[in-house]
Amino acid sequence: MSDKNKDDATLPLNLKKIAHTENGVQRSVAALHTTWKDERCFTKYTAFLVNGEEPVGDALLEQWANETEWFIKDMKHLLNLEYHKFWSTIVHNATALESVVSFMQNALPFYLVPVLKALDNERVLPLYTAAHAHVFRVICRLTTVRESGTCWMEPEFYGKLVYKHFIVTVPFLFDLISVYSRDNDAQIARILDTVLQLQPKYIQDLKHGLSYLLNAFNIIQTRCESELADATVSEATLNDLTLYAQDCSSVLVQLVTVSPTLRTICAELGVEFALSNFYDNVLIVLYRNIHEVNRQSHYLAALNDMRVELLETFRSVLSVQLEKIMDGSGDSLLAADRFIGILTECLANSVFVGDYKSLYDIEDDLAIVQVGYQSVDQVKYDFIQKAYARERPKQPAAPAASAEQQERDESPANDGASLSEEEQRVEQNVRYIMELLPDLAVEQVRKVVRAYDNVEQAVSVLLEQDHAASGPSGVPSSGGDQPHIPADPLDEFYLRTGIDRLNIYDGDEFDVMVNDKVKGIIKKGKGMPGQPRTLTELLDDKSHVQQMRHFYRKYDLIAEQEPDDDDEYDDSFEAMAESESRHVKVAKGARNALADAVDAESSEEEQESEEEQSEQGANRNGAMAFCENPELARKRYEERLNSKYLRRHGSAAAGPSPKEADVRGKPKGQGQDAKVLLNRRHKNEHKATSGNHNRKQGASYKRNRGMLPS
Repeated sequence: MSDKNKDDATLPLNLKKIAHTENGVQRSVAALHTTWKDERCFTKYTAFLVNGEEPVGDALLEQWANETEWFIKDMKHLLNLEYHKFWSTIVHNATALESVVSFMQNALPFYLVPVLKALDNERVLPLYTAAHAHVFRVICRLTTVRESGTCWMEPEFYGKLVYKHFIVTVPFLFDLISVYSRDNDAQIARILDTVLQLQPKYIQDLKHGLSYLLNAFNIIQTRCESELADATVSEATLNDLTLYAQDCSSVLVQLVTVSPTLRTICAELGVEFALSNFYDNVLIVLYRNIHEVNRQSHYLAALNDMRVELLETFRSVLSVQLEKIMDGSGDSLLAADRFIGILTECLANSVFVGDYKSLYDIEDDLAIVQVGYQSVDQVKYDFIQKAYARERPKQPAAPAASAEQQERDESPANDGASLSEEEQRVEQNVRYIMELLPDLAVEQVRKVVRAYDNVEQAVSVLLEQDHAASGPSGVPSSGGDQPHIPADPLDEFYLRTGIDRLNIYDGDEFDVMVNDKVKGIIKKGKGMPGQPRTLTELLDDKSHVQQMRHFYRKYDLIAEQEPDDDDEYDDSFEAMAESESRHVKVAKGARNALADAVDAESSEEEQESEEEQSEQGANRNGAMAFCENPELARKRYEERLNSKYLRRHGSAAAGPSPKEADVRGKPKGQGQDAKVLLNRRHKNEHKATSGNHNRKQGASYKRNRGMLPS
């Protein structure tokens, strides 16, 4: 081989060119080109439903086995391709990458792989294992920059290539972690670190992916709150929610486990509270419901495993803040405040806090926080220290003392320095109780005080004569004359599931701490429901009008009857009509009868005509009518205008005759006079000089007289 060919062989893939002869013409073609792609149509992987409960038919298994054999052959063919043909096929043959992605999307997660061993078909497990291994080899080749001295590409070019052609995506990485991370932690970590170093854009994409994963946690919690609210929820629904929760939580757990970079990203996004909230509101709720439906369900063990994994993940993400404090970087104070703020925020989830402090000792973490930065808020520090402090095991009750020892204890000479600190505390409590209950025996009080650390509980036991029953440890005391009271089965269930009883009304239908919807009225904000909330509503209160309406309607039913009137029905009907008119008029804000009377007296131009008097004679109560007759109002208005004109000019107004101001003219097609055309032109040119645009005045005029404005 010549020196030039040797140099070309050592060039990276993006710079290498290979000689190609086509139709007798030889030319140099880039190593990464569509010419070198494999034209094979690669098989997609298809999966069958496996959930550990429903059996899979033999025909379906045989079909799956045949298709998987072809899929394995395609993966082997892809692995045997030369370096430049392999990458040309991945980039320019869409079916090759789709085949690999199809297995990632349809492969079984790690927690369902053992189900394959329970199937009757002997071909299933070996074929799935072979497909699983060959796809992983293809992924390793896709994420390797340098295979040998002659098969490699520049890192910058590789980062742009896999990102531009969507060879490696965030869903691809999530599926990779879900399928392979349990058995190949080191290699998965290497793949993630390589991809993130060569293409920093994946960091921002992973942040969006993690945000979507946290949104999936909220979706699962919403489904639990909505679907589990029904008491008749089926076991299949519970199992489906458990698989959904297990799938999402396993991805997040493995992301934090295999990659320190992703652990830091999780700390930046604040997934700690999401983990604790998911722990309390999803895992615990699912465990409780499945336990009530089927105590032998294997999903209970899966939920317990998820609880441990989420606690470890929370611990791992929280330790990011401790590492910042120990590094002594500029944001150490911010990390210390962030550490205490996370623990404070998670106190809302009591079950999570109880399990976390029983699994981890937080005293060392708080010591690092205090030593790393002295100016941390001491009040918050003390509060967190007390909230997450481990419960110390209670010391067993001391054996009954002998008679001589009791006599020495009762004698005042032996009180003081000769007793230990514990004995001094016991004797102090005994003296305190003897002052309250002097009729009891000293040895009886001392026995109860030693069995119960709390003085109030000891007094309660003494008053109820319950000291012969089971003590705090659940073991019956020596006194056998009292019947043994068994433990509450609910307490045993709460102890097993980690759920604390919220109060003595736990489970009651009116308990707002447990039930989202309770009977009765829950007051929110100012005022009670139905009452005014603001000052404007209070001043505009019309409730008294509605309350007194029926009272005044009684007076409307009383009609004035004349002795000579024979038609009593007409009078009663007229009275009812007048009553309804009055009510409508008051409701509409119209003027009442007194205002109409004042208007009639003060108007200097009002001269009622004979027609108006006859109309008033016909309607004896015209002032109480719904509205004034528009014809009478227009007629009275015209007369008032004529009277004003007479007083000013001494003669009646003489407008233009219809003939002089004719603008209508003859029908169309018969010709028009010159006078008509001139009138039309004059009207068109001067129509804005005396306009009738004061609509507000006209509307007010009609409204004041009870008419509806147009």
